[in-house]
Amino acid sequence: MKDWNKVVEIPSVLKLDIQNTDEAAVVRCSGRVVHGYEAESLQRTVLSLQKKHIVIDLSQVEEIDAAGLGVLAVLQRWANDSNRTIRLLNPSQRLRQVLQLTGLDVVLDVSGQSSRAFPRSA
Repeated sequence: MKDWNKVVEIPSVLKLDIQNTDEAAVVRCSGRVVHGYEAESLQRTVLSLQKKHIVIDLSQVEEIDAAGLGVLAVLQRWANDSNRTIRLLNPSQRLRQVLQLTGLDVVLDVSGQSSRAFPRSA
């Protein structure tokens, strides 16, 4: 069951579409995840989700800076501390390179395929 329940949009900078399924919440990001309101909005939005499994779709992210990367790391720590999972889906090749250069690729769960986006039901 899919339920689109919220759209948060900051004009021409960042748009977050949240979709709830039986298994997970999917946050689709479009635009820039950069210092200021954009990175803070992503963090607040994900922290407000009630699902155990969260997927952050980065396929439409055009730009991310150190603040955006920091938010991804904070969200991963929050997920670990609260017995949740966060998976980053479809980052661009450029974003994958940034994750590798910063070492975040070994800390964050990154998937390039939507078929791996959702944890398997037990």
